[in-house]
Amino acid sequence: MPALFLILIYFFTFGCKVDTPENIKKDVPATHDKKTPIVFDVIMIRSFPKLGTFWPAEMPEFVFCKSSGISRERANQGVFYWKNLGYPITNVRYIEDGPECRNINTYGKIIIKLIDNTVPINSNLSVTQVSFYRDSKQIQSATIYLISAYADKPRLIEHEIGHALGWKHYNRRNHVMNPEYSRTGFDYEGLEYVEYQTQSIDFFKN
Repeated sequence: MPALFLILIYFFTFGCKVDTPENIKKDVPATHDKKTPIVFDVIMIRSFPKLGTFWPAEMPEFVFCKSSGISRERANQGVFYWKNLGYPITNVRYIEDGPECRNINTYGKIIIKLIDNTVPINSNLSVTQVSFYRDSKQIQSATIYLISAYADKPRLIEHEIGHALGWKHYNRRNHVMNPEYSRTGFDYEGLEYVEYQTQSIDFFKN
């Protein structure tokens, strides 16, 4: 009888939050619902950005669905931000419609699409879900969900692409991976592709 192998796929969900008095006062929530796989980083004690998951080989294909509300110009700006940090992103499509926009044929891709009622948005401006293998932390696919009214906001798509690549939140003011939108900027310290490769290799050592 042939052996059966079970590959477990897990999800991380990240969001870029709107600032509220409650959010500003609390850096880390006191509790969280264990049924909701939202990652809250204890970011105050982290001295540099950290990967939670990673793409194991080539960079994924980027598929921007027009229905997401993001313009072609902002899509290109978001991708160029990461290419400028050394990420070898070569395959980018901006499409009217396609199977990826309907959650079909998503393996090996980062899909940017309109938020739907299956994704909890809460107080976030956008949400990224990352599907990955539990043991290796290798990403299978990622989906960035946008609210069309906010899709073209400065720094938003750059932030969410960071999550789709595997980066966690990083609580430095003006850093692109800051979890509070009003405190984000274009600071990319610690996110260069050479650092991405270094941290990816570290997963295999653990």
